[in-house]
Amino acid sequence: MILAPLSNPALRASVLRAALPEEDVFFRVEDVKEALRLGFPRLLVRDREDPFTSRVPGGEGPERDEPGLPVLELTPAVLRRWRGAWQARGLAVTRIDDSALRLRALMHEAAGGRGWVDRALADLTRIAGGPLPPEFRGFARRVMEFPARYTFLQRVGESVDLSPGALKARFRRRGLPSPARYLSWLRLLAVDQVLANPSRTILTASQRLGFASDGNFCRWVRSASGLSPTQLRRQRHTLRLQTRFAGECLQASHRAGWRSLDGLFLRSVA
Repeated sequence: MILAPLSNPALRASVLRAALPEEDVFFRVEDVKEALRLGFPRLLVRDREDPFTSRVPGGEGPERDEPGLPVLELTPAVLRRWRGAWQARGLAVTRIDDSALRLRALMHEAAGGRGWVDRALADLTRIAGGPLPPEFRGFARRVMEFPARYTFLQRVGESVDLSPGALKARFRRRGLPSPARYLSWLRLLAVDQVLANPSRTILTASQRLGFASDGNFCRWVRSASGLSPTQLRRQRHTLRLQTRFAGECLQASHRAGWRSLDGLFLRSVA
């Protein structure tokens, strides 16, 4: 997930092209603030002279306790250099695509693969014994990076303009487990990550993950994992959860089914 509170349309378009097709990109200040408070963004892109940027905190605040959110600062001087370089000998035909290529390198350097979501996807790849289809990565990254937003299948469907019923039908036709099952597993991995912080209470963990109450949270965790939140916190079960998930939903036939979804859950840029 890339957060980019920028008002410049050309720069926004460049960020969209530079971001991974499997990840969300948020520009609206309200979405950025919510993601900073409740999500696990990969990178914050800022322009200090942009009025949008000035309305957003720097990724640190009383409700954000995951340290080290990478921040990429774009300055007017940098943008002027890019324009001059494009006019002299651009990397691409259009200025937006040229800026996107330059920005992609900076974003990769700034964000790297240091977040827990990148590590989880790498672990699942090893456990599954083969590469994860881009379509699955698009589903998984969105849910794990913003579990408080993707609480129900309806929210997942909205991201690809499909109703929950239509989404379930696509999975069923390909012999895949229900998308609700994938959603449950991915949110459970987020639960495991959130509970890893010993200073967070069960109540604050439930709020961070989008549950209406800590009671609902505890019941859901026990139903999904067979363990209570306290048991998950007391002894990390990350590898156990990942192995169960891969065994149930990421076998070779499942990965083939995901690949047949033809780019679903991947963001396209016109």
